[in-house]
Amino acid sequence: MQRVAIVGSGHLAHALWEGWHLNPLPSRTFSLIVRSDAHRHLWDDAVWNTVVYDPSAVKGHDVVVIAVNPKDAATTLTQLHPHLEDAMVISPIAGWSIAKLRAHGISGPLVRIMPNVCAAIGASTTLATFDGCDSAQQEALEALIGECGPVTVVEESLMDPYTALVGSGPAYIFLLLEALIASGERLGADAGRTRQLVSSMVEGAARLARHRSNEPLSTWIEQVASPGGTTEALLAVLNQAKWPHLIQDAIVAASLRAQELGAKT
Repeated sequence: MQRVAIVGSGHLAHALWEGWHLNPLPSRTFSLIVRSDAHRHLWDDAVWNTVVYDPSAVKGHDVVVIAVNPKDAATTLTQLHPHLEDAMVISPIAGWSIAKLRAHGISGPLVRIMPNVCAAIGASTTLATFDGCDSAQQEALEALIGECGPVTVVEESLMDPYTALVGSGPAYIFLLLEALIASGERLGADAGRTRQLVSSMVEGAARLARHRSNEPLSTWIEQVASPGGTTEALLAVLNQAKWPHLIQDAIVAASLRAQELGAKT
């Protein structure tokens, strides 16, 4: 029996929980250890174990997922580490390096991850850096994380940049979808149907970019943008607003913010 404790109850914790319950294993149990009832509305009664925070509740678990806000991490880790025993620890805390996690008392097998909310449907692109794990422990953790979507092991120096690209990334896509849907409404299209159509379109474009990765994306832009056509008119407006540079600046800002979160105590 694999016993997993999730510490924290926010949106990312809930997305991971949903991903792990898409195909629940009878040989695994979950405990939810919450610090407040602020996100009570996200959770089913059956898994809302406690509203009174008890750090000692992590005792006896094989895996502990510390899914708390970076501003709460130092206090939470200080309270938890005496009770972790031999547990393997999963940390999706943005900006918190392995060295910083170790400095706050995490001494056993550890994996720092950066998933995203798409874990809820098993579609998160998750980055992982392992530390202090033997091959069997890494394999077990990778399998668990992989139930929420594909896992890529990276060197830790890339975690902050990828936090901006992959962890925050769905927000960029949702913002684009929101704008596309609103544009459709301005043109008289039904919002519900537009959402389905543009979501499918974005998924198709992403699949093409992934499966034809040997071809520059600019090639596909050129193929869509016929001279004097509708796409050319669209691109003219976006380029005038320096939209590509704006996206790049936004991602750099997100990466810098991840570093700042890690630098705080």
